[in-house]
Amino acid sequence: MTLISLLILLIIVCAVFWAANAIMGAFGVGDPIRTIVLVVIVLFILVALLNMIGGFGSLGSLRIK
Repeated sequence: MTLISLLILLIIVCAVFWAANAIMGAFGVGDPIRTIVLVVIVLFILVALLNMIGGFGSLGSLRIK
């Protein structure tokens, strides 16, 4: 994992969080659904980060191609 790839992941994470909050705010999504969506986004981000640093080496690759 290079520093550039980590920086790109950080930029993508910030853009996804901003977009999710903006879209849910525009459509008036309630708090329970907003919380579920944000938790799912965080889980996907954790999987992507673990995949970048090799945390899933023994479980196989979870890369999306």
